[in-house]
Formats: sequence, structure tokens, C-alpha cells
Amino acid sequence: MARMIQRIQFSIWLLMAMLAMILFVITASYLSFKSDVNFLLVKQDIVNDSIWRPTFYIHVISGMLVILVGPFQFLKSFRTKFLNWHKLGGKIYAYSILLLAAPTGLIMAFYAEGGLWSTVAFSIMSILWFVTTLMAVIKIKQRKIEEHKMWMMRSYALSFAAVTLRLLVPLFSLFILDNEDLITVSTAWLSWMLNLLVAEGMIFAIQQKHKRAAYAQNPN
Repeated sequence: MARMIQRIQFSIWLLMAMLAMILFVITASYLSFKSDVNFLLVKQDIVNDSIWRPTFYIHVISGMLVILVGPFQFLKSFRTKFLNWHKLGGKIYAYSILLLAAPTGLIMAFYAEGGLWSTVAFSIMSILWFVTTLMAVIKIKQRKIEEHKMWMMRSYALSFAAVTLRLLVPLFSLFILDNEDLITVSTAWLSWMLNLLVAEGMIFAIQQKHKRAAYAQNPN
């Protein structure tokens, strides 16, 4: 039973890592620094804005680091065999978010497609992204390993919103064909809320497992 659970967990990790790598490859196209690539095609009105464009590239490059490094931080065999690399990866992940990706994400929220409600959604996400990552850093510095893991799960759930968004938009387009604004706003919220919900469910399951283990060792 334990081996089956491990296989399921690894399969989930592998799917997450593959999706993250696909996003990394797609996002790498922006490194051409051309103004007519993918998402930039719908931002032609501000693509040369002196604030937005540098912010966009800082967000993209730091986000690429985060999405690339993140999955390996959750792979137990990697942590065990390559602890120093795990620590280095953790620093790259955390400080890329705290210093670059989350602050630029907050700035970009004010330029979001979909108007006010999209701006609110991405602003909340950016703030939560910063806070959850900061808490993960604080907990590891306090050597509270289990709490650190929980906050890292929340943080990466928010990092993974970039992947979820790109999955939801075409899916919603199949069912809400005539309302582009509704698709834009709903996916702006759901892309990170669904991820956080899954993360909280996983955290709850882990906490319950620890409680059962503790009770089995000391039922009194």
C-alpha cells in the first residue's frame, strides 16, 4: 500500500514537473525580446511602455527560474541526495519571488486584461505569493521543517497558477465562447484559487497522517 501511494505521489510530481517544463519552454520565446510574441500581441497598446515592458521581462525571467526550480524542491530523493543543491535551489526560488516575481506581478496586475476584477485577482495572488514564500523562508530559518514544507506547498501552488491559467483559458473557451471578459476574469481568479484549494487539501491530509502516527505511538 505504501509503495502504491509513493508511485501515485511520484506520478503527480512528474505531471506537475512536465507541465512546468512545458511552460518554461513556451515562456522562453519571450527572451527574443521581440514585441510581437504570444501574450505581447494583445498588449500592443502598452508594449513599449517604459514601466510595463521592463516589469514584464523581470517578471518573466524570474518566473522562469521559479517554475524550473520549484518541482525539484518537493522531490524527496533529490533533497536527500543533494541537500546542498536543495538549499541553493530554495534560495533561488524564494528570492526570485520575494525580490522580483511577486513585486512585478503586483505592478502588472494594474495592467491586466479584464479590468478591475482581474486587477484585484492578480493583486491578491501576488500578495499571497509574497507572504507564503516569506513564511516558508522564516520557518526554515527557525528550523521548523514541517511548517516550512506546508508554506512551500502554498507558495508553489501560487507559482503554478501560471500553468493553471494556460490550461483553464482554452478549456473555458470551449464552454463560454461568446464572453471573452467572463473567461478572462474567471480564470484570473480560479487559476490560483483552485491551486490553493488543492494545496490546503494536501496539507490537511498530511497533518491528519501525522496526528494518526502520533496517536499510534502514544494512544494515551
